[in-house]
Amino acid sequence: MAAFVMAVVQILFVNIWSNVAVEYDVRQNLAREVRRNLKYIEIRDGELYFAEGYEQKQDGIYFLLLNDKMEVVAGSYPDKFVPDEGATLNHTRIVKCRGETFYVHDMQKIKTLGTGYIMRGVVRRADIFSRYQTLEYFSYLSIVAVFGIVTVCGLVLGRRISGSLKGMCRTAETIGRDFSISERMEHNSRFYELAVLTDAENRMLDRIEHAVKEQEQFTSDAAHELRTPVAVISAQCQSVAGREQSREELLEALEVIERQAGRINAMIAQLLHLSRLDQEQTKIRREEIDLVEIVQSVCEDEQEKAGESVAIEMRLNKAETSGDISLIMIAFRNLLTNAIKFGAGCGGIEVETGTKDGEVYVSVRDHGCGIKEEELERIFQRFYKEDKSRNSQGIGLGLPLAQKIALRHGGRITAVSGAGEGSTFTLFLPGM
Repeated sequence: MAAFVMAVVQILFVNIWSNVAVEYDVRQNLAREVRRNLKYIEIRDGELYFAEGYEQKQDGIYFLLLNDKMEVVAGSYPDKFVPDEGATLNHTRIVKCRGETFYVHDMQKIKTLGTGYIMRGVVRRADIFSRYQTLEYFSYLSIVAVFGIVTVCGLVLGRRISGSLKGMCRTAETIGRDFSISERMEHNSRFYELAVLTDAENRMLDRIEHAVKEQEQFTSDAAHELRTPVAVISAQCQSVAGREQSREELLEALEVIERQAGRINAMIAQLLHLSRLDQEQTKIRREEIDLVEIVQSVCEDEQEKAGESVAIEMRLNKAETSGDISLIMIAFRNLLTNAIKFGAGCGGIEVETGTKDGEVYVSVRDHGCGIKEEELERIFQRFYKEDKSRNSQGIGLGLPLAQKIALRHGGRITAVSGAGEGSTFTLFLPGM
């Protein structure tokens, strides 16, 4: 329908524009030919002389030489033309006579003929326009032909495109109905746009499938992590309720229950932090931060908790940034407690702050068992633990939370480690 409307508009445009163009061309050509023919007339010894090249009629134009009384000296008028008594020099005018339309142009050559003679050119409109009608009709036929070609090509291409789109729609419908997110869209056309659309849809499905699997894994890991402390609490409760207990046994059971409840509470707190950061519910309250003060404060707290089991060595250089103090403190504390858990008894913990390439950083190095190279990419996954020996320590949320906080501040966390070589975690943040 759109192509048909466009074709009609083009035909109307050609019709209007061709008439205007022909009208202009006729006027210009008539004036040019009158001027050219006038050059071949001279007065020699009081007599008119017509040089070789003078034409009385050419290409439908009638040339007449008139005297000052508007009498014809040379040439003749076309049929049905009724001459008038006046003349309008150097201007093409339209004269209608006996149902015919004529173009008339009058011109003088004063230098050689004086003012006694006028050259007049007369052309019948129908004679001139008939020559242009062939071109006009050809234009109309061209438009119709182009319209036909476009229509046929549109139908052919439309069928090819619709075939691919129908296949993509069927796949999308299957995914929506059966939640078969492992399905992927295919296309069998050569159109670049369809290929790009298909690839984009498949990448989106890849991300959705990955997110769903991560969600399923997260649910499974969370259930597993919660099951252990709950089972311990349940076992202690059953033990206390099953028989008479001494005060010391009751206190020991309460201590175990409190420890496991604290573990559950810590897990819930970190999950809440992660959830709010994921959904961007936590607003970053930015303010100027002296990273040295935060690091020193957290190190002193953790050193007091750890006692003599571990020694924290600090090398603190100037490092100023901006961000949310509480969140950055959580991120660093998670890095430090992680190093203490897996580096205790294997040497001290080294903490360093400084500036590098426009960023500030705080690095935490331990000399513990380290992390295998192939595991480094996975340590920031939620609930991930490298091996069974680490299952008893931590819940696998500290590093993901720290990384999330760093990203929300425009920073990042890097990890360098090797089996038996200890680990170095570095928190980078934008400098001031």
